[in-house]
Amino acid sequence: MKQNASFDASFWINSCVAGIVTHVIDYFHLFVTDEVAREIRYPLAVLQMQSRTATLFDEWLAQGEIKLQNPKATVSWFQSGENAAIALAIEQDYFLLIDDANPYHRAKSVGLRVVGTSDFSVFLYDQGRIAYDGATEALRQMQISKKQRRVALMTLAELKRLKEG
Repeated sequence: MKQNASFDASFWINSCVAGIVTHVIDYFHLFVTDEVAREIRYPLAVLQMQSRTATLFDEWLAQGEIKLQNPKATVSWFQSGENAAIALAIEQDYFLLIDDANPYHRAKSVGLRVVGTSDFSVFLYDQGRIAYDGATEALRQMQISKKQRRVALMTLAELKRLKEG
């Protein structure tokens, strides 16, 4: 069953770069705030540069795979996009898809259901949706903290060991 999720630009960009973004809509109904949308669209809208992440975002928005939704109030913990994504997740009781380490951990500490691209890659491997090599390559492509990458790689290795019996 799909879950509703608010996402930050960090998660969107990493999932695109890592090649796992197409799996995201299999598990989540995606909601984005105007602030996060501006961040994702910045290369196209401001710099006039082609960007796969921005182009795909626009396509999914036009197709209804992503819906714009803004929180009534915001938090003031981090940068504006992160704050808006977190506030929407709190207000609507959505999952929060985010990769930046400090917002990720702060959101978890207040009880939000938080998923990073490293978590999602491990989940996809565990579900048999991507191969072990695909999951490790995805983790190498992501811009995440060393700790997040190390934990995910250790978890993947343990899952592989368990699967191989």
